[in-house]
Amino acid sequence: MSGTTVRPGAAFGDRDLPALFHRTDQAAIGSQRATLVWVRRQMLLLVLAAACSGLPWQARVGPVDLLALLSAAAYVGALWSTGLIARNRPRDDWQLQRSAAELVRSHCWRFAVGGAPYGMGVRDPESALEAAVHDGLHRLHTIGWREPPADGPDPGPHRLVTPGMRALRGKAFVVRRDIYLRDRVEEQRDWYRRRSAESRRGGLLWSSVTVAGTLVALTAAVAKALEVGTSMDLAGIASAAAASAVAWSEVRQHQPLVAAHALIAQELSALGVSLRHIETEPLWAVNVEVAEDTVSPDYTAWLARHRG
Repeated sequence: MSGTTVRPGAAFGDRDLPALFHRTDQAAIGSQRATLVWVRRQMLLLVLAAACSGLPWQARVGPVDLLALLSAAAYVGALWSTGLIARNRPRDDWQLQRSAAELVRSHCWRFAVGGAPYGMGVRDPESALEAAVHDGLHRLHTIGWREPPADGPDPGPHRLVTPGMRALRGKAFVVRRDIYLRDRVEEQRDWYRRRSAESRRGGLLWSSVTVAGTLVALTAAVAKALEVGTSMDLAGIASAAAASAVAWSEVRQHQPLVAAHALIAQELSALGVSLRHIETEPLWAVNVEVAEDTVSPDYTAWLARHRG
């Protein structure tokens, strides 16, 4: 998932998670925003360049055609945007920071409700949490993740365990179970349902733009072949618009995520039913681990690749 979850009236939520989660979450949001801004700018510049070069008239100031100059400048801007994206790689950072944030969130939830590998019978669960998160972040570090800088001094040992996490872990089993079901499983189920619907609407919108641009380009190409119409290169302009729509939809991953998010929502609904009837700590711990694996970014990405 992406972004910070806000559930009004939640007994336990993102506010109870450690600073490391909030730093990586905000870094992911910032990199996501940067990715979309630069890709959008790149697409708009390419369409602008095609439009200026495809117009049937000129805007001369002396020997210079201003429209041709604007077209060239737009192509230069698009190349510049491409270079910045390739150099800064905001999309890679977005995905890595999101993976880090969700890793921390997941392990903290497991700890707080007594899920595996931090069941209530585990010896020194706080050290186990530190070790597991450190190991997971180290693996991300080997593929390019960088920890966002802290606002203040390092909190020191057990910096991942917050008072809210300790308080929830200290509650009775039934209380922990009900809070986890409402504020984690059901919240995530609803989030994935919303995202599936949003992806479906986005996919439909940009598919429509692609089809419309392609049809306009086809009509313009046929008209040009029959020497009908104006001298405007409408086919080139419409083709650039259609290609940009395809590129934008790919960046947003509309089509793959429709099925992936819907399936995860279904799985979480089924898990919620089974979790509600668990009465023992050992079985609870195992099933919490299964639920957390279901909402992991790696699992979402796998479904998107195989069901897109």
